[in-house]
Amino acid sequence: MVGGFPRAVARCWVSRRLRSSFTLLFLCGLLGWAPPLAAAADTDSPLTMEDAVHLATLDQPLLTGRQAKIQSEEQQAIAAAQLPDPQLVGGLNELPIDTAEAFSTRRDDFTEFKIGLSQEFPRAAKRRLEGARRQLEADTDRAALDNDERMVRRDAALAWLDVYEAERGRSLTQRMAEEAALQVQALGNEYRSGRASQADWLAARVDAGLAADKAHDWLHHVLRLRAALERWIGDAAQRPIAAALPSPGQSVPLPELLAGADHHPVVGGLDKQIEAAATDIALARQAYKPDYSVEVYYAYRRDFADFVGVQFKMGLPYFTKDRQDRGLSAAFAQSHADEDRRRDVLRELHTQINQDYLDRRHFEERVAEFDATILPDAQRRIEAARGAYQSGRGSFDAVLLARRALLDVEIQRLALAVESARAQTRLEYWSAPAPAAGDAP
Repeated sequence: MVGGFPRAVARCWVSRRLRSSFTLLFLCGLLGWAPPLAAAADTDSPLTMEDAVHLATLDQPLLTGRQAKIQSEEQQAIAAAQLPDPQLVGGLNELPIDTAEAFSTRRDDFTEFKIGLSQEFPRAAKRRLEGARRQLEADTDRAALDNDERMVRRDAALAWLDVYEAERGRSLTQRMAEEAALQVQALGNEYRSGRASQADWLAARVDAGLAADKAHDWLHHVLRLRAALERWIGDAAQRPIAAALPSPGQSVPLPELLAGADHHPVVGGLDKQIEAAATDIALARQAYKPDYSVEVYYAYRRDFADFVGVQFKMGLPYFTKDRQDRGLSAAFAQSHADEDRRRDVLRELHTQINQDYLDRRHFEERVAEFDATILPDAQRRIEAARGAYQSGRGSFDAVLLARRALLDVEIQRLALAVESARAQTRLEYWSAPAPAAGDAP
């Protein structure tokens, strides 16, 4: 018995207003506006939050794209540490342009055809730092990949919770709509026999219509939120949702959560940027030291002896005021900016964890209060109002108000439970375990 009337009877006796609403929903399903929930329920297993999180990380373009970028940067790091390619040089030297020897390659013994190889030799420390700088870019993206994976799991879990709340809300309102329809039928019989007033019968019909409208509105939410869940898991979003929320697990103390935030991949990525800034400072200092190059050549002269030669070139970084000095100052400024950014992000993470921790405890306490007193009192209120009405000591409006109040209480309790799960999901994203002993920070 629910609300004093058998559910089986409620499914059979439906008012004309409700039948028209249910017919509309049925036609929407035929036209493809509603997902094939009924068909999927018979063949597909219920979709749990763990299933959604797992599916979201499979073949996820956001993650595979980041992995490809990391591979690209690692290859570039290897290339950046190598010597530049040698260069082939060639030409015609000392060609006369006047006197009797003009434009002759035979008469003047200085004219020569030259071919050779030139190789630049950047300093070994500079090449090593260039390779390390590119590798740090890959390490930064690797931390970003870790963060992306956490974001995907978090957002998929939150999307699943949205669908869960909408489905449970729709189920509650449908149950109330069925009971309201049965109430209309019962009062209709009493009104025709003179035991109920027309006002009570019309009030029941209005109540039934409102319940059907709420069920329709919740269905709209289900359709939209399942479409949002498809962004993460595709067609699996149309599977029936599991009937229960996942177990919250053992509560982690707040100090441990805050300590874990220090190892969050967002912070790890900023640590790599700080290392990259230190490498840029080292590279800026290397710019004060000259690079050099070597050229080896062979010179051919017609009718005269051939030559070979070696040339050396070296940079002269003497005018450093507007070049090297500026570059070094810029590298130091960027390093300070990265350090300040890390401090700010760490503060933000601690704030988020504190807020989500408080939210989780707050909503858990409210759910417990609803289960202990508010929900049982709302159910007893319906029984008391119905008993008073049947004995002639109360009005039918009191029965309707009690029934609406129960629905509101159940929906509020559902919203609180889902909010608690959302807070826990956000905590799992923000807090990361500390590295094991011996691991690099």
